[in-house]
Amino acid sequence: MALLLRLILLLALLGLSGCSGLFFQPMSDWVQNPARQGLDYEDIVLIHPDGQRIHGWWLPSATDEVRGTVYHLHGNAQNISTHLMNVAWLPDQGYQVLLIDYRGYGLSEGEPDLAGARKDIQLGLDWLYAADRVDPPLVVFGQSLGASLATGVLGREDNAGKGDCVILEAPFTSYQTITRDVMRKSWVLWPFSFVVAPLMPDEANPIARIGGIAPRPLLIMHSIDDGIIPFEHGRALYEAAGEPKTFQRLKGGHIQSTQAQDVRQRLLDFMDEDCS
Repeated sequence: MALLLRLILLLALLGLSGCSGLFFQPMSDWVQNPARQGLDYEDIVLIHPDGQRIHGWWLPSATDEVRGTVYHLHGNAQNISTHLMNVAWLPDQGYQVLLIDYRGYGLSEGEPDLAGARKDIQLGLDWLYAADRVDPPLVVFGQSLGASLATGVLGREDNAGKGDCVILEAPFTSYQTITRDVMRKSWVLWPFSFVVAPLMPDEANPIARIGGIAPRPLLIMHSIDDGIIPFEHGRALYEAAGEPKTFQRLKGGHIQSTQAQDVRQRLLDFMDEDCS
């Protein structure tokens, strides 16, 4: 009984602290850099007003004509070195790409938390414009946690007009709902989900902010086979979003879509036809 009480207390404290262990699984070491993939790149260091440094990579277009700019926001695990391949194919297609690591990931300073990660995303978005790095259209491409965080940032009124279109792959609707979905996969944790899930922050929940993305064109993609974030999350966000919007049903594992040539072409078609 004492063990169960301690577990409940631990889970409650985890919830009150923003549940970093659930939403963030950072890795400091790189497994590769863009040069290993034959890509030109530039190390980017963004500095918050408080002096905290956020690291990223800038991948220039490999073609003479730049077709657009992609701001990529990765999922909750590891760092940009392991998510690089999701966008490494874009420079050859004429797109320049900015990838950033949220605080606590890779070379980015600080400890990860939800509010801080949204500030990091905002910092990157502002830098693109301030540094005159945007060759339009600017496409914000978020995957998994990155998709949900991006929705919380882009859906704010003061970001209206920033970014020309948005691609979200495998987003979740709210921090409470995904916490409950993750915990119910374990027979040990499921009974405590009713205590922990309501403690998750409800600020900037994607389902509440998704409408603010309009009138930017929006593409939501979600796999029916996703074992991490259920397919229903993507569908619910699509229903709540404003026009213009498109939903792309996928197959395969969680955020593995860009490995498929037909999905890459689907993204290129969206960026060429809907984002211009």
